[in-house]
Amino acid sequence: MFTASLFGFLFGFFGSVPVAGPVAILVFSRGLQDRARSALYLAAGSAIAESVYAYFAFWGFSELLAAYPWVDPITRGAAAVILCGLGGHFAFRRMDVERPPPDPRVGNKRSFFLGLTITALNPTLIATWTAAVAALHSFDIVVFDAHRALPFSIGVCTGICAWFALMLVLLARYKERLQRSTIERMVRLMGVLLIGLGLVFAVRFLAAFVDLI
Repeated sequence: MFTASLFGFLFGFFGSVPVAGPVAILVFSRGLQDRARSALYLAAGSAIAESVYAYFAFWGFSELLAAYPWVDPITRGAAAVILCGLGGHFAFRRMDVERPPPDPRVGNKRSFFLGLTITALNPTLIATWTAAVAALHSFDIVVFDAHRALPFSIGVCTGICAWFALMLVLLARYKERLQRSTIERMVRLMGVLLIGLGLVFAVRFLAAFVDLI
């Protein structure tokens, strides 16, 4: 079981390194805004949701979406709305220099459930983790059975959280070298990227909806 946990940790850690997904973008942008605690709660919620997908992939439930085809378009549509809304918030909001920093204790639960929701509404992760599990199976290192699915998923959750914590530490250490105008442009760029991801989900929602008709 230790081996399953170890490989889950490695897959979760290195699989989260690219700052390309919506949660990674949100965590990065909140780190730029000195909201590390909120970013950690968001990352933790996302990690738990993704570890559930990893659990099902390891346990052999990759046919879940095939059994319920209506789940896919609904989740894509909801994800499109959430991502476009968040992207608009970051891209077009007014950044007041004199605005006091937000209380780090406020909104932590909201951040946690936001990360949980965004990741849970991404059914493509079951395919991603199925591919990852298939690659792991080819190594002939981990014994695959139902009892090792939970240790694997816990390792995934821990690895994802570890990467985002490390990213936030590095960001806090080197952020002072960036000018405020540069940070604002980066946050707005993150918002535009979120809108772009939302539009991708919207297109996939329409395509999946048409296929069901």
